[in-house]
Amino acid sequence: MRQPVSEADFGRMLATFGRSAFRLETRASYALGYERADFQRFLAGNPRPPSEVDWWQEWLDQIRQLRQDGKTIARVRLLAEPMTDYQRWAQWCDPWHAEAGEEIRYMPRSRAAGIGLPLDADWWLLDETRLIIMHFTDAGEIASKELVTDLGDIAPYLTWRDLAVRNAATVEAISAARAKETAGAASRLAHPARWAG
Repeated sequence: MRQPVSEADFGRMLATFGRSAFRLETRASYALGYERADFQRFLAGNPRPPSEVDWWQEWLDQIRQLRQDGKTIARVRLLAEPMTDYQRWAQWCDPWHAEAGEEIRYMPRSRAAGIGLPLDADWWLLDETRLIIMHFTDAGEIASKELVTDLGDIAPYLTWRDLAVRNAATVEAISAARAKETAGAASRLAHPARWAG
């Protein structure tokens, strides 16, 4: 049985879980009202760091407190191919999330489909005993959230979480790969004769 979840209840559940929280993000973009102005600044080339945005800093502070309490919070984001502007913004913000203690990984959407991950909804898994399924409009606005507590219904999501984590790349791995790619490009520009022919 699924129960509707209000925004207030959702906030309380994310602040008071016991051990672990995991989210799978399946959408290529979101249209959340409180994000809109900061996303537009990013698109205009003048982004504000999350640490300077009130709503964002509150989330980062919450992550830090959860980590200090010995809890883990992680997510896997499925990337469109090519990435959307929203996803580029999310990756730009990753260092602040990592510093706060959130574990973020990425996987191409085609890879997720290939290994059998569900692609039709976002969800949070709390303590392996509560599942919050998130529904969005076509535009990316939040439509509703549902709470699932039946362990039989939750069981497949435990498998999908583990599958997602095993097959996704960490933020650190992505950053290292980009640095290596940038260094290679710089070397080719500095020594073009090496790459001729």
